[in-house]
Amino acid sequence: MLRINQKEKRLEKLTPTELTTENILERYHLQKMIVDAWEIVKNEIGLPTAFLVGQEIRPHDSTQDAIDLLAYNHDDSSLVVIEIKRKRQKLQLLQALSYAAMLSNWDSEILLKNIQEDAGSDREELREIIADNEISKEIKIILIAESFDPEVIITADWLSREHGVDITAFSISPHKIEDHIILHFDQRFPLKELSDVYESRAHSRKKRISRDDITWENIIPKLKYSFAQRAVKLATAQSMGEPSRRRIRLPGQKVQGFTWISLNFRVNYINVYTGVEQNLGMEEIKRVFGNDIEILPWERGLSFHITTEEQFDRLQKWLKL
Repeated sequence: MLRINQKEKRLEKLTPTELTTENILERYHLQKMIVDAWEIVKNEIGLPTAFLVGQEIRPHDSTQDAIDLLAYNHDDSSLVVIEIKRKRQKLQLLQALSYAAMLSNWDSEILLKNIQEDAGSDREELREIIADNEISKEIKIILIAESFDPEVIITADWLSREHGVDITAFSISPHKIEDHIILHFDQRFPLKELSDVYESRAHSRKKRISRDDITWENIIPKLKYSFAQRAVKLATAQSMGEPSRRRIRLPGQKVQGFTWISLNFRVNYINVYTGVEQNLGMEEIKRVFGNDIEILPWERGLSFHITTEEQFDRLQKWLKL
């Protein structure tokens, strides 16, 4: 990994290090840091719409072992097992698969009981979303470690390819720069070039469960911004979306360069997710909303929040709602 020395206009190599060398422990340091920075990390690991349920969660009464992190993916109502290791460990995938098997018997009632304070300020919103949607039987697995044994990647490939198990593996590479440590997430499986292939296969196997007794009239009173009703009315004129998931997906051709745009109606803001080449999208979003808007990259594009009436007015004109 290289950094640019702006003053001297030259490239400099960052010093690679290891988590053990820096005395960063799995549970008490790395896991806690991921929990505390969940809103950032979830984009790094390809879960932009996921809520954190909690950490160290026992999946079944028959075991004393616990899932490092458990998340709920708002996009398809699936549970996500996240297992974290500092160094490579051959049993990491087996452990995650065992947890996924146990979670397959969970229902909404069990999930609601396991939401922890670590879920953050949006845990009440998470409870409402879980109550409005049936839990998918498809369990996702995310492995995070500094490196992986070939056996883990080969097995993950076989399970994904032949049995449709949704597995993603990220290596984390720490580098030192003065008194700071930079942590780089790198997707090791599936290779990003093949992600679309695995995703299309997975979608062909899944039957998305969506409740049709939840309407936007049920959702609007729960939204705490003054422009909520106007925003929903304008967006649903383009597409009815999925009120139980509080989401309306719009065609990307409304804005040149964007393949799709999704409006996710959260309690305190509209979360806008976009499919776009990041450099192009960053320039366009800042042109429309100004340099002060916070833009977060994720695997397939960019996301940002709409929190004010003025920002929504700009969004309306931008998307021609």
